[in-house]
Amino acid sequence: MLATDLRFEIARSHIGDTRTLDGGALKRLFEEMEAEGLARLRTSFDGPARTTRSVDMRYGEQVFEITVGLDRVDWTRADPLPQIVELFHRRHEELYTYSLPDQETVLVNARVAVTGILAALPQEPALPAAPPSAPRSERRIYLDDWVSAPVYDFDALAPGQQIAGPAIVEGAMTTVLLRPGEGAAVTPLGWLDIALSQG
Repeated sequence: MLATDLRFEIARSHIGDTRTLDGGALKRLFEEMEAEGLARLRTSFDGPARTTRSVDMRYGEQVFEITVGLDRVDWTRADPLPQIVELFHRRHEELYTYSLPDQETVLVNARVAVTGILAALPQEPALPAAPPSAPRSERRIYLDDWVSAPVYDFDALAPGQQIAGPAIVEGAMTTVLLRPGEGAAVTPLGWLDIALSQG
């Protein structure tokens, strides 16, 4: 959550047949929503921001809408509606394998998302290369039967080291049991990437 960008979403119902809507008015609506979102963002964040626009649309007889991204719309044009309608047809075909260009299209909601881009968090450094560490001991454990399992010290494991079960990995905060057929690989940051058996 600490690494999540700040995001404000604004939606306005703007129901109407796209053949009768005023494209210029829709363009101004998006500009107003974007300005509102940026004003909200600037009360708590003054870094770089990104805005995205979308609409919820449907064919006239449909009872559900689909969301259509508007990144490819040329907003310098006086009337963006023809482009928006075309993007709706394309998106409908992508989702449902067909479109109905001759049918009435209805715009239901206009949406703007304004996102404040946070700086990336510092990355944890990778562990230095080292040879695989040997088990520190061996322990008898019961897994449907008594077996001997090597016991590894979590903090002594080397990046890239592979451990095959049955085995135990012990650390200050956790104990990991690898059953027969399971395995673990040590990541460059020192965590265990565990592959569970499918049985």
